Amino acid sequence: MTDFIIKQNWFVWTWVLILGFPMLMLLLNEFVVQLERQQKPLVTPVRILRNLVVPTLAIFLLLVKVLQLAEEAILVRLIETVLWIFIIYAVLTLINILLFEQARPESWQSQVPKLFLDLSRFFLILVGTALVLSSVWKTDLGALLTALGVGSLVIGLALQDSLGNIFSGIALLFERPIRSGDWVEIGDKVGKVIEVTWRSVHLQTWNRDLLVIPNSELAKSNFRNLSRPTGLHVETFEVGFSYDDPPNRVKQILKTTARETQGVLSDPEPFVQTTGYKDFYINYKVGLFIDDYGQSRKILDEFITRIWYAAKRHHLTIPYPIQNQYEYQGVAPIPEDRVLRITEILRSIPSLSMIDPLLLDQLNDNITTQKYGKGEIVIAQEQRLLGLYIILQGRVQLWVRDRTGNTQPVLELSEGDFFGVQASLLSDHQSDVSVEALEDLEVLILDTETLQLLLLRSPRFALELGELMESRRKLVQAAKSSLFQ
Repeated sequence: MTDFIIKQNWFVWTWVLILGFPMLMLLLNEFVVQLERQQKPLVTPVRILRNLVVPTLAIFLLLVKVLQLAEEAILVRLIETVLWIFIIYAVLTLINILLFEQARPESWQSQVPKLFLDLSRFFLILVGTALVLSSVWKTDLGALLTALGVGSLVIGLALQDSLGNIFSGIALLFERPIRSGDWVEIGDKVGKVIEVTWRSVHLQTWNRDLLVIPNSELAKSNFRNLSRPTGLHVETFEVGFSYDDPPNRVKQILKTTARETQGVLSDPEPFVQTTGYKDFYINYKVGLFIDDYGQSRKILDEFITRIWYAAKRHHLTIPYPIQNQYEYQGVAPIPEDRVLRITEILRSIPSLSMIDPLLLDQLNDNITTQKYGKGEIVIAQEQRLLGLYIILQGRVQLWVRDRTGNTQPVLELSEGDFFGVQASLLSDHQSDVSVEALEDLEVLILDTETLQLLLLRSPRFALELGELMESRRKLVQAAKSSLFQ
């Protein structure tokens, strides 16, 4: 009797399930713990295997091998169908992890569009579904395909717009004119591509809104990819200056201002073109080359802001659209309130307090003031100094740069402080630091001749400048030493 029981198939499978299932679950559980400790992506398909596939397989074997239910039984077919669903799920997850999740940015896997992955998964699911219907439910696939053909015709007519979007998306997928992260212009709409789906392209606009463009509309219309074929893009801006301003001088000032704007490339360098003579001004077109369109508005804003300060410093005129009558000939005088302000600043310097006030008033004719915007470079390292700079308003940062481009701050100065003190030695002395405006800045410039006159009239002022020069030299040397450490 015992030999008869042992020889029964159900008896063997019973012990296989009693012993094998717990041992397999124990091994898989230990494997999952190890993968979690190592933070391996492979833990996801192994967890699916442990939680879904193996328990479902055990139930299927229990029904078929132990209880010996017929394979045609509804319960058995349902369990087998669920088992195949879990197996397909585990296999797709494993393929995704092995091929795409750990792909390097420069590899071909990282370049595969999400829409193509969705299509591939859908195709594999269709194949798996066909196998389950054929092997488990004994379905005649030929008859099913015939029925699906008729049904597809009806569905296609009802969903022709949606299907058109899908096939347009497939065409975009293979042509690949846009990718995630690209900036595109469609009509009057500009946005960054967030995702390319079956039905549409999702754009994030400048206002952080989500703009959805159907694939069919995108396929029928013309659009510009602002990020292709390379990230290089030229941003243009037009500005007008007075007929009294020589065009070559205006173009040189605009080009210099563009070069000094952060984010504008030096290669290719900015260009400036004279584009026409208008009723009130000469029109100029400026081209700024940038490598990130997402920063174009910020860069253009900074450049346009700097134009105003550059125009003020170089006495250029941005005319109003009105008729102006010019009567004054020569250099425009400094406004009376500005004269009083400059005289007050000079008299506030202790070493100049003993100088004849009439002399200080006369110096106003040889003094210039200049304005700078936040972030502008007032003096570049190794640039020739125009004279002694006195801060009337604002703050500046002094810094040095080594040959590799690394910078080190030296000192921060504010209203009433000096910089460019080396100008007291030689008329063509070069600056050993760069000076950057930390906020809107106005400076008073004493040219070298005026400065030499003040030094002769005030030995105390000369001594003060000498001490200041020595202390600044030590600060610069300390900053340079920290750069080379």
